[in-house]
Amino acid sequence: MAAVKNNTGVKYLKALQFPIGFIALGLFIYLLVMAKNIILPLVMALGLWYLINAIAKRIHRIKIADFQLPNFVCYTSAIALLAYGIYLIAGLVGRNIDNVVKRAPVYQQNLQIMFDDIIEKLDMDEQLTIKDVTGYIDVNHILRDLAGTFTGIAGTAFIVFVYVAFLLYEQRTFDRKIAEMASSKKQEKRIRAILHNIDSKIQTYIWVKTLMSALTGILSFLVMKWVGVDFAEFWGLIIFFLNFIPMIGSIMGVIFPALLTLVQFDTLAPFFYIAFGLTGIQIAIGNFLDPRMMGQSLNLSPIVILMSLSVWGAIWGLPGMFLSIPIMVIVTIILSQIPSTRPYAVMLSQNGELSPLEEPKDSG
Repeated sequence: MAAVKNNTGVKYLKALQFPIGFIALGLFIYLLVMAKNIILPLVMALGLWYLINAIAKRIHRIKIADFQLPNFVCYTSAIALLAYGIYLIAGLVGRNIDNVVKRAPVYQQNLQIMFDDIIEKLDMDEQLTIKDVTGYIDVNHILRDLAGTFTGIAGTAFIVFVYVAFLLYEQRTFDRKIAEMASSKKQEKRIRAILHNIDSKIQTYIWVKTLMSALTGILSFLVMKWVGVDFAEFWGLIIFFLNFIPMIGSIMGVIFPALLTLVQFDTLAPFFYIAFGLTGIQIAIGNFLDPRMMGQSLNLSPIVILMSLSVWGAIWGLPGMFLSIPIMVIVTIILSQIPSTRPYAVMLSQNGELSPLEEPKDSG
């Protein structure tokens, strides 16, 4: 009789697993949205902290006459390099955003002239304005919103840097904490293997994506400079960052400069040069070079990438889109290491094949 009751209880608990899990997921997403101002800076800080460690490891590999740089010098150099890069990017964006906003009335006027020409060629009796046609196109307002977005990101910079400082201070104890958390040596080894697998895949993704995005931005800058597009350096930088957003970023990296060209010049030839030139660059790098360089390090289904992009974009906006792929890579690796959740990792993967668990390399 007791055995029957126990079986009934187990079945009842199993039946409740899905609704409880669904409710927990809903509460988790609600927490991510409501606590965005707290959680997002922390996630951004984790990204910067990871970059500092990755750069420091690369510097540590440099040997001068069998002399290896100490860790303190490696981390100081990594922080200095990253800080200088952020300073250059912030300066370029700040200067160009201000100039773009100042040029916005000219672009608006050119857009109105373009609409007038189209209306005249269509032989329409009544003259229509831009607002009559769309009701919403206001170049000045769009560009000011863009400036506000960058200002908002800069406003959270101080909080992010504080988080990074504490993470760098705390990482000295991470190794000891992992050893204390594990109930056995086998579990400790498994945890370290999972972390090593995550580190390996994320590093490959970041380095390859950075290289491909930089190449795309530089080539796009050269094309825009040749055509004579305003603020070509700024748009090249924007294309570099947009390329970190899968699929949609490449499209946006063509549309924005092409639309700017459309309102900057009084002929359509520069628009076609930019549209076809940037599209060709995106196709050549995104469809041919990028997959060859990336290999199997990013084993995610295209549908999962799109869904992840939509979900994290809805939760955290543009920063969520940048973070969506690294987050999904981490989730997939963790799910693949747990027998009960491994089927979910198979569903998230691109081809259903999961790489075997990597053993941690001996750091000594």
